[in-house]
Amino acid sequence: MAFAPCFSVKDTAASIAFYEKLGFTVDSSSAEAGDDIHMLFHGGDFCGMLYSNAQLKEWLPVLADTPIGFAGMHYLGVDDIQEAHDRFARHAEIVKPLIEHNGMRLFYFRDLDGYVIGVNEKSAVTPG
Repeated sequence: MAFAPCFSVKDTAASIAFYEKLGFTVDSSSAEAGDDIHMLFHGGDFCGMLYSNAQLKEWLPVLADTPIGFAGMHYLGVDDIQEAHDRFARHAEIVKPLIEHNGMRLFYFRDLDGYVIGVNEKSAVTPG
């Protein structure tokens, strides 16, 4: 079983535009009429969802007092780490530069809503 992160965002249109600049694709076809939720893909692989903060808090009222963003991070595996870094750096805040750690190259960026996402080489990650 895998986790499917759902990012609570202020403005889904702005977030969609941001992620598309980074090379992600967005599919909104599975949303029901009136739902502001969008599937996020990278390299053809599903990697999460973008959900309007206002609608998310209606769906799960327990989150009503929770601010957007969180203390933690998500990871995205890519085939070409240098290409991803160069593209992301043109459109996003890089919060930790491209480094090598334990034999794996990775970097971290922050999205429009404060989420920190680590990007690492797919080939360096061994399946569990």
